[in-house]
Amino acid sequence: MRKDRYGICFTFYATLAFVLVILGQTLLSGLLLGFAILAEQDEWLIRQTMQAFFLCLVHGVVSGIAGAFSGFWYAIPFIGSFLSGLIGVVTGLLSLVIFIFALIGLVHVAGGKDAGMPVLAHFADKAFGLVKTVTYTNPSQPQDPQNPQ
Repeated sequence: MRKDRYGICFTFYATLAFVLVILGQTLLSGLLLGFAILAEQDEWLIRQTMQAFFLCLVHGVVSGIAGAFSGFWYAIPFIGSFLSGLIGVVTGLLSLVIFIFALIGLVHVAGGKDAGMPVLAHFADKAFGLVKTVTYTNPSQPQDPQNPQ
């Protein structure tokens, strides 16, 4: 297990980041990301805390948008309460999905593996310049190893 100069394992910081996502602490998650970037400078740790922070941001944005429109729906007669309830159910389901992703990420980073959040890992990789570029070749034209195009 890799440890920092304070004697704390990197997995502790990454696990703490996903616990903060479960608790809905966006600010503390951002501060932990800043600490990982400035003080620790470990690529694995920064990628994990970045994925956790992005997941927390998604939860905050979804909750903020739903909260901003919650009072608006009641102004519509007859169907306003139905729409408000529907938005509440959708927001609840998204919160459940984010909670499940946070638990999966928590289990992965506690074991020392990459969290592997589906879209958020791509954003974290992009921040480090680790995105792989795919080049396509035309299979109908033979490739000459002596003269690459």
